[in-house]
Amino acid sequence: MASNANSKNPSDPLWKNRFTNDGIDEIRRHKPHTLPPCPDQLLNYLNHFSDIKTLDALISQTRKRHYDFDQAFDLEWAQSSIISALRLFQGNYFPLTDQTEADMIRRIWSFIDTAFDNVNLDIRCGEKESFASSYRRNRERSANDRKKHSHRTDLLFKCNEGELECAEVGKKDDGDNGTKELHELGLKCPKMMKDQLCHLIKVTPHHQYDLAIVGFVTMSLKLCVMVLDRPSTYVCRIQKTSALFFPSNVETMGARLEALLALVTQVKQGLIMK
Repeated sequence: MASNANSKNPSDPLWKNRFTNDGIDEIRRHKPHTLPPCPDQLLNYLNHFSDIKTLDALISQTRKRHYDFDQAFDLEWAQSSIISALRLFQGNYFPLTDQTEADMIRRIWSFIDTAFDNVNLDIRCGEKESFASSYRRNRERSANDRKKHSHRTDLLFKCNEGELECAEVGKKDDGDNGTKELHELGLKCPKMMKDQLCHLIKVTPHHQYDLAIVGFVTMSLKLCVMVLDRPSTYVCRIQKTSALFFPSNVETMGARLEALLALVTQVKQGLIMK
């Protein structure tokens, strides 16, 4: 059964003590699930901002052309996301102080949510309980047992068949070895993603080797994306992107926001293709 599959992250140092380098490479290469490329039209638009270093010039660039939601959604979304980011600098939002996780979702990472506005997907915010995790934890529950609460996530991405993505948001970045980051990337998010994948496999078994679940994990201004798939019957595989950072100054805004928006678009393209 899918729920018995073991989850392995080929990049986790733990596995270096259990597999040879060749074995780890084989795990990576076996039926790889790679994110599709970002559309050229969007990349070309984002490239216009990458070398701009002043606030006035960035604002001027956004005003050169207006894009329509229905006719050119990706470009309209990118333009809107850049304008929202510029507003943070206009309003002296940085440096961050005592912002809550809700503040980070609402002001910094809102472009993750809005990227999916034109697809048939429901996104819910605010410590939402995962149905897939609840199903696993309560599947052997009797009439006399109390219901067990499941994993909660800051953003939950749902469709008719089940849950496709999740997001965990942290207000502080204590480095790659920070307690919360290790917990979110190494334990909480992978467990929830596995529950979501197993439930999708149960609903659509004929697609079991084609499905993948995505997890967004942010710590303050840092974003990592995790992709969990099932390359074989008894193994789930987790792969993680390199960290990207939301710009905290105008000089890096063009280049950093370009990378972030391109990555989110790649995730979305992969979801649509599946």
